[in-house]
Amino acid sequence: MADVVERAGGSASAGPHTVVSVVIVTVGRPVQLAASLAAYESLAAGTPPFEVIVVLDGEDPASRAVAQRPWRFPRAVLAQPHLGIAAAKNLGVAHACADFVLFLNDDTRPAADCLFAHLEAQRRFGPCIVAGRVDWDPEREITPYMRWLAPAGHQFNFARLEPDGPIGWDAVWGAHLGVPRAWLLDEPFDPDMSAAALEDAEWAYRQIVRRGRPARYVPAARAWHDHRYDGPADFRRRARLAGAVGRQLARRHPALCWPLVMRPVAAAVAATLLAAWPGRWRRETAWDLDFRWNWLRGTLTPRHGQRFSQGFR
Repeated sequence: MADVVERAGGSASAGPHTVVSVVIVTVGRPVQLAASLAAYESLAAGTPPFEVIVVLDGEDPASRAVAQRPWRFPRAVLAQPHLGIAAAKNLGVAHACADFVLFLNDDTRPAADCLFAHLEAQRRFGPCIVAGRVDWDPEREITPYMRWLAPAGHQFNFARLEPDGPIGWDAVWGAHLGVPRAWLLDEPFDPDMSAAALEDAEWAYRQIVRRGRPARYVPAARAWHDHRYDGPADFRRRARLAGAVGRQLARRHPALCWPLVMRPVAAAVAATLLAAWPGRWRRETAWDLDFRWNWLRGTLTPRHGQRFSQGFR
């Protein structure tokens, strides 16, 4: 059961005039959470009324203490047993005051005009799902591997998207995502997806493909990501988990078999063959093969995804 610790802060508590509810799911990362929350005290002047809802996915005294600091904006602090990111996001939505919900990760802080950009997108395009831009935090060291992973790599690939243009379900990343709250209430995240792996893509598939709801990439909505990766060893577990969950999703949604199973297999084989071509081998080639074959390892090892195999809609 959720524990509502407080709903207070700022010059006034959140209420019927709140325009944006920001939902942040966290556990075990109080330093990153503190940096993220501090950014909401430096948003652009005139930012419409907002609240921040911090959801503790499992009790975490250090993160709870950070969330309960006397920040100068309305906030709610919720806690649940360790049920996973999807259930935590649903919990935050259930307690949101605003009609528009913005998801940002605990290691992701908004740019000063981020909330403005999301609301402007809703004004320009009408109700829509908005995938915001995620760039590496310029205040932290950015390693060569990080530059390869994003913003045009295997973690975030914004290079293939048209600014302000429509996007498909496979370009919706939960690290920075804006959604009308009503759409989240009638089509929530699948609570059985407890890991932060493709829970956003599965949800987006139901929203965009099954319900026909529009989605756009809005780079003006920008956030800074503070998560260090030194090399492929830091990303292997994530690749394997995504492969395992992708196989389970393909069983529940057969239309996803090609993009989540067959295409990765074909791409891994093709990349391996091309890597043998004279003159093509580079450091980035090894990184790419490491990611692709660890994805396939997860796909071929069902036990990695067994805990996510029940209850998909």
